[in-house]
Amino acid sequence: MSAIGVSQASAMALDVNKAKDSVASIFEILDSKPEIDSISEEGTTLSSVRGDIEFQHVSFKYPTRPDIQIFKDLCLSMPFGQTMALVGESGSGKSTVISLIQRFYNPDPGQIFLDGVEIRKLKLSWLRQQMDY
Repeated sequence: MSAIGVSQASAMALDVNKAKDSVASIFEILDSKPEIDSISEEGTTLSSVRGDIEFQHVSFKYPTRPDIQIFKDLCLSMPFGQTMALVGESGSGKSTVISLIQRFYNPDPGQIFLDGVEIRKLKLSWLRQQMDY
């Protein structure tokens, strides 16, 4: 009887260690500071928005897939009032363009401009309020 109890206790000890490791990694994630702080009040706003968007030499890889290059040296101009379609295969970067404009991610390297102002200088909550689908 006692041999069974000891073997069960040692099996539970392994589970306790796994749980400790899991909790430690969760706290590591919670304690990390995001590259883009979505609740930050820093940044400027524009008194009026025309809507010209420009990508200058933008390269990008998703942080979770650093081995896959989505864009390399992308230059794109989207003038206000012009209709534009982003067309391509699944995974070719169409949604990524929108995610970069909304600053869910930052290009690395490269710059994105709204009406001539680099979007990293704009207040993030204000920038996202300007978007409409």
